[in-house]
Amino acid sequence: MTRTATEIRSDAVLDFAHAFVSAAHNRRLHGRDHRHTTSGLRAVSLALRQAAATGVEMPLQLQFDDDAIYHDAQPLLSPSLQARALLAAIAQREVATLAFSPELDEDELNRLFDLLLQDQNVRALSRQHRERSLRAFAVRNVRVTSRSAADPGDRHVPVGAAAQPADLRVYQQLADTLHQGNAAALRDATIAVDRAASVIEQTLLQLEQAPSGLLSLAAQDNVDRFTVGHSVRVALLALQVARAAGAGRERLVEVGTAALLHDIGKSKVPQEILFKRGRLDEAEWVWMAQHPRLGADILLEQPELHPSAVGAAFCHHLRADGGGYPCASVPLEPSGISRLVRVCDVFEALTSVRPYKRALTPLEAYAVMRRHERDFDQRWFKLFVRTLGVFPQGSRVRLDDGSMAVVLQAGDNPGAPVVRLLTGPGGADLPADAPDIVAIGRPLDGVVRTVQSVYTRDRSVAVPEDGWDATDYLTQTVHGACLRQDDE
Repeated sequence: MTRTATEIRSDAVLDFAHAFVSAAHNRRLHGRDHRHTTSGLRAVSLALRQAAATGVEMPLQLQFDDDAIYHDAQPLLSPSLQARALLAAIAQREVATLAFSPELDEDELNRLFDLLLQDQNVRALSRQHRERSLRAFAVRNVRVTSRSAADPGDRHVPVGAAAQPADLRVYQQLADTLHQGNAAALRDATIAVDRAASVIEQTLLQLEQAPSGLLSLAAQDNVDRFTVGHSVRVALLALQVARAAGAGRERLVEVGTAALLHDIGKSKVPQEILFKRGRLDEAEWVWMAQHPRLGADILLEQPELHPSAVGAAFCHHLRADGGGYPCASVPLEPSGISRLVRVCDVFEALTSVRPYKRALTPLEAYAVMRRHERDFDQRWFKLFVRTLGVFPQGSRVRLDDGSMAVVLQAGDNPGAPVVRLLTGPGGADLPADAPDIVAIGRPLDGVVRTVQSVYTRDRSVAVPEDGWDATDYLTQTVHGACLRQDDE
């Protein structure tokens, strides 16, 4: 499908914002002179020049509020999801906008990060010090405006909301907790386990109040340092399924914490391997295959961490038939939580974009996992599919009249969810007085709507008219409790 010039420019702005957020992560984690920092800064400079080449108005101006990044007052949701620390630093400095000229290079950008990220410079960009600080740090190709009402008239205040603020903040807290955990693990420091448990508690409250909003955000996260977005999504999936299994609050916190930390061993894998675009060679694969053992070693050192988190880190690549990796020195039986995390981990990987593959729809992922049923605990897999349904909460879909919608919950049958309309027919604005909640398959104003296609992170896929051959997994009874205390 041919993209319009507007879409190309929008994608270029998103790419720049992603690069900017990633460079800030690398700068915080590795310091100003590390090769990963230099590489990230270079990516920002390149993305800025590419944006200019597509016709994006220069200087490219980003606006900031406490929760999100904007361009032309439109929220850049995906880059905002993992930008909590950056947004906090910018808010602390009362910065409203940053406008980047295409002449900006990596050295000047690094000096800008000195001003934005170093604690001793927290007042340097205040209105009374800003111009002197920019001159002192030789920052000539970035224009800064402040949130002060006395600032010049080019201050562009964002309008509207990037998402429901509570959903966005909870998601950012999950991602930021993982960023801090990975940074601590990389330095062999203690992980703030109590913070992880606390943010899981907040996540549970939000899932109880508005699950579709939080899950819809998860589908848009593609700034992925140390696969943070992947781990957040695995945690959200695991909490959904564990709630359906009837787990109590204490048990849910254990599940969520274990799922959130399951990939922490990747903090020890060289980034050249972790983010390689293409197939790993044998030596690189040996390195990558160590991450479950490395993660378990890291978590064993953490005080007051429930053993289920250690088990999930070690066992999430072990198959139900005993295969997989790493090879245990003594026979072991993965816990119920470890088996749940494995199902969620594989499903999330299948439905995510990777440099070497496209994202599958949930239906396609279920089919792949069903063909490899010996890889998974079937009680968990069946409950997982039955809980998420053909159209998981948060999925974006197009209806047969061209309306766009987000799935709120399962409906009367697997192919008929309850959705919230985002647009009217054909993508038009939704009329103010029109109902926005639609039960697919039920008449509304004399019209019965159906789901025509479902959207992944990189494509849309038509829903087959003749159903799906794995529908039985959505209706079969799951025998036995999947979260028995004696599983641990």
